[in-house]
This record gives sequence, C-alpha cells and structure tokens, in this order.
Amino acid sequence: MLISKRLTFASLILLVVLTLGAGPIQAKAGNEYEQIVRHLKTKYRAKKVKIPLMWLARAVVKVVRPAGVKSFSVTLFEDLQFSSETLDAEMQAAMRSSFGPEWSPILRVRSREGEQVYMYMREDGKNVKISLVTIDKEQAAVIRATVNPDKLAEFMENPKIFGISLGDRDDKPAVEAAPTKDAPPADLKTAPPAPNEPKKDN
Repeated sequence: MLISKRLTFASLILLVVLTLGAGPIQAKAGNEYEQIVRHLKTKYRAKKVKIPLMWLARAVVKVVRPAGVKSFSVTLFEDLQFSSETLDAEMQAAMRSSFGPEWSPILRVRSREGEQVYMYMREDGKNVKISLVTIDKEQAAVIRATVNPDKLAEFMENPKIFGISLGDRDDKPAVEAAPTKDAPPADLKTAPPAPNEPKKDN
C-alpha cells in the first residue's frame, strides 16, 4: 500500500478520535515518540524515509493552526523486517512500555490486509496530544500532534483557512439578487398603460 494512502487512513482515524474527547489526565513530559521510533529502527531494522519540505509544513501549521492543530510531526519508515505472527504482541508491549500512565490507549486496529494501527492520547492543559503508529507490510508511520479540541470543533462546523471557506458551496448560486419588499415578479410587465386617446373625426 502506498505511503500516501496509509497517511490518509491514519489522518482520518486521528480526526474521528479527536472528536470523542478525553477525561482529565495529569500530563507529564516524556520522549515516547523517540522510544517508538527507536523500537522500529532497532527491532525491525526500519529505514527512515525523508519527507521533502516537512520543515515548511510544520512551520505553516504553527502559524495557521488549521483545524486547531498546533504542532505535528511525521516520521516514515520502509523495509521493516518482522514476523506477522508476533508483530502485534511486540508492538503492544512496546507501546505500553513507552507510554506512561498519563497516556490512554484509544485505538488498536488490525485489518485483514495486515495493516496495524496503535493510538495513544493524553490531555495537556486545553490541548490534546496524540501519538499514532501505523504499520503496513514493510512500511510504517509514526505521527504525533498537539490539537486544541475546541478549535477543531469550530473548524468542523465552519472550515476556514486564512478566512477562506473550505465548505461545499455547490448548492448556492454564484450571484443571487434579493427581491425588495415592493418589487413585482420579474416576469410581469410593469409599464403603465397608455392613456386613452380621443377619437379623431375623419
């Protein structure tokens, strides 16, 4: 499966879970992200894939903060070497050992095609921190993000970036003239009738 398809799937899961909310949890600083990355590289000999212009995308997100996303990081890997029979158990153990009690396991998916998804979440003040790992055949993605749930809810109701609406406006006419209170229908003839002229004697 292509990396772009996997990232799209992971992003959809991330968006759905963010709308569910989370209970109050005491947050602590940690390096969970780095531990998972290290696990993939050492345990499965994963090779890191460079993402062009990722630094630019992260800078834009910090300024624009679309959909309430305040920061994010994506690390891609390829050429993973693992046993499909033990991968799930190994990843569950790695996630539990990497994430402390302040994190909550939110999602674990194992598809028929072999794709596996693991997601943890914790509150950080008014924000929510997300860590997500997807593995599909010999490829993997590790994603982390900090999101403001309130801003995300506002974005879903009225999606805008730089004041430009991203909503579907196909059902609205491009130009619509509002009729005035006393305006007659457009298809009626409104010219006043001509005055009656006196008959002329021949």
